[in-house]
Amino acid sequence: MLINYNVCIVTVRQTYHLLEPIMRSRLLIYLILLPGVIHLSAQEVREFEFSVYGQYPVRGVEYTPVDSIAIAAGEKIVPPETIETHSLARMGTHSFRGGSIVTFVSKSSQEPVAQVKVPLISNKWLLIFVRNPLHLNDPGNQLKYLVYPFDDSSKNLPRNQLVFLNISGKELEGSPEAKRVKVNMGESEAITVRESMPISLWTRDFRGERLLPALIKTYQFQANHRYLMIFFPPVLRGSADLDVRFLSEKVP
Repeated sequence: MLINYNVCIVTVRQTYHLLEPIMRSRLLIYLILLPGVIHLSAQEVREFEFSVYGQYPVRGVEYTPVDSIAIAAGEKIVPPETIETHSLARMGTHSFRGGSIVTFVSKSSQEPVAQVKVPLISNKWLLIFVRNPLHLNDPGNQLKYLVYPFDDSSKNLPRNQLVFLNISGKELEGSPEAKRVKVNMGESEAITVRESMPISLWTRDFRGERLLPALIKTYQFQANHRYLMIFFPPVLRGSADLDVRFLSEKVP
């Protein structure tokens, strides 16, 4: 199933202000992730590698490492490859040759469950799976997962630095140490870390009147590592406490 991005984005924006605040937050997540499923027509063959991560475990899902575009260009057919996610670390590495669209399907039914458009800016990616908030009420037209393609290259996520990735549906503000930051939707700039660093982030309540603590914690960092902190929606509906995942990777 391919999604018409232009139609979807207009429809979601038209209904956004008519919804309850909690549903608005869910649709903000949808708007952030939806561009990753745009369909492109003519594609040149490219190759990239990726690992996977999910807010919740992804199981029973596979993809074809060589797509029809690559096969038409002379690549050999290869069997599907299974992916699965873990809550503590990236899983992979996987490879892909073809266009810029990767489709993931259920191993049991072969029905599409996720689809992502991978930008051309990098050949190393972390694909982050999030449950599609619109799937439950419209499973016939909505894929089970939305996928955020994070550029996992050393240029975008350097050694001894930290990047925030906010796909929580909430706008955040606060400070790592004494530096004041505003964490909007999507990725932040890389922040240089030291051995121990307090991070305090706040979000406004649904009325926009009060600041509520979303994350207050001191994190420990090691030399020659790089760090990605992902902000998912709160586990408890209506809570300000984010579901925070802290991914660390040792680099040369």
